[in-house]
Amino acid sequence: MKIRTSAIAVGLLLLTALLFAGKSIREAHYPLPIKPSASWESYISSLDVQREAFFVDSDGVMLEADLFIPNGGRAEKPAVVFSPGSGDSLYQNYAPGFVETYILDLFLARDFAVLLVNKRGMGQSEGNYTKSSIEGRAADLYAAVQSVQSHPGIDEENIGLIGHSQGGWVVSHTAAEHADIAFFISLAGPTMTMFEQGADMYAHEGRCTGLEDEALDAYVDKRTNRTRLGIRIGEIINFGMFGFDARSQHYNPKDALTTVANPGLFVYAENDFLVTPALNIARMNEIFARDIPPHIRMVIVDDATHIFRLVDDPCDSAADPEAHPLSTQLTDILHSWLTEQGY
Repeated sequence: MKIRTSAIAVGLLLLTALLFAGKSIREAHYPLPIKPSASWESYISSLDVQREAFFVDSDGVMLEADLFIPNGGRAEKPAVVFSPGSGDSLYQNYAPGFVETYILDLFLARDFAVLLVNKRGMGQSEGNYTKSSIEGRAADLYAAVQSVQSHPGIDEENIGLIGHSQGGWVVSHTAAEHADIAFFISLAGPTMTMFEQGADMYAHEGRCTGLEDEALDAYVDKRTNRTRLGIRIGEIINFGMFGFDARSQHYNPKDALTTVANPGLFVYAENDFLVTPALNIARMNEIFARDIPPHIRMVIVDDATHIFRLVDDPCDSAADPEAHPLSTQLTDILHSWLTEQGY
């Protein structure tokens, strides 16, 4: 027994040492060397806009940003700021066609200015987003809003937010904290905790591999137990995504959702197995005792995946996204809702 206990202790020490070594290597190489997509600059050059590249100062951390202001139209334009989802990504190289179609093309056509900002440690942004949290990301997002409030070409009273996936939590949290946010849009953003959302995702992953009944339950238990272990590790050593998950896995958007007074649109995708519509809409109804306030709207886009590409089967969500068309229904929904809001 003593030998076994000693072996376990040595193993844990070695694991901790490896994690700290990995942490040092990761932090020494931030920002990560992710490049913009090959088509990004040619796409941007085709837009009829004034482009302003600058850095947002968020509590001393400088975040890479691009502001796009349409030529012509109103002298002072409403604006929207985009908050991306989880993980390593650039706004210049996000899910194929997503930023171009649903953010830039759509809002610029409505004479909106669009502000894109890279997360900490991504692109030319300083810092490391894995050391942050949902609340920290919300603080960075509001710093981005503040950076354009005094811009002579921006209507400071009409600056809204649009977020995708984890960015949905971020925009609703930011809007709840700041009454000067004109509106917020959550695209495939959860209304449950990150831990709950992860468990639901694992269940869909298991079903897509053919698991059922007890085998499916065992798979979900295994994956959620790994998540719990990662949270415990993150609580001890604050390492990379372990640290981020430890701070964020139990983030509950309920407080933000019940206090936000700004107009909000929640759009879900029918074939999204990462953030499933049924559970998230049910949670919203639970939060509000089935009396969702009129300033909050929820809709579902037919046949769409998490990145709003069209597939017949949710299990095809992981297929090459460019092999599937983008949803025009989402475009129509966004245009319609913005018109209702007076834009």
